[in-house]
Amino acid sequence: MKELLLECVICLCVAAFLMVMHELAKSIVYMLIQRVKGNKRRYTHSIWALQRYIDPVGLLLAVAGSVTFSKPFMFRIQEKKTNRILGFIGFLVLIVCFVSSVLALHFHVLGVSGLETLQGHGFVAKAAVLTIQYIAILSFGMIVANLFPVSTFDMGLIIAGFSAQKYLNIIKMDAIIKTIFIITVIIGLIQYGGYRLLDVLVG
Repeated sequence: MKELLLECVICLCVAAFLMVMHELAKSIVYMLIQRVKGNKRRYTHSIWALQRYIDPVGLLLAVAGSVTFSKPFMFRIQEKKTNRILGFIGFLVLIVCFVSSVLALHFHVLGVSGLETLQGHGFVAKAAVLTIQYIAILSFGMIVANLFPVSTFDMGLIIAGFSAQKYLNIIKMDAIIKTIFIITVIIGLIQYGGYRLLDVLVG
């Protein structure tokens, strides 16, 4: 029971961490772009209000299906190039998190041994193992989630960065796309694919 509770807590913490990293990186890049352009517009909320990036539904899906997504800072982006940059930055952050955690699992950093939880070790050791495992699993799930062309996801930003008409089309199909995404999560396709991939990469 204690291990299950520990695993749930670490899962939620890692999901929140990934949400913040994912959106904060995009927010910082967005602000830098605006500064370079000389735009001094002030925003009602600070990009450093990290709790704004944490999505409750994303936390629930992290525990239930090893998939999560973040709550974006609602910038009004009009330039196609900026949309493209932010979309690619979002994917880049998640890929870095995934690759670094996989390398940590593969090379046994901090005593981590593959995808197996340490047995008979102390609390700190188990927490370290689970944290790295969940960074790998949830970052993969988040990458796949953001491949869905939802208007506020990274793929949606990239589509907006190339074609306003195609972006309008995915907005019109938003409910259908989200339904397909939820069904994919419920039947466990992303979770299964993530564990299979990690098993190959780490093993």
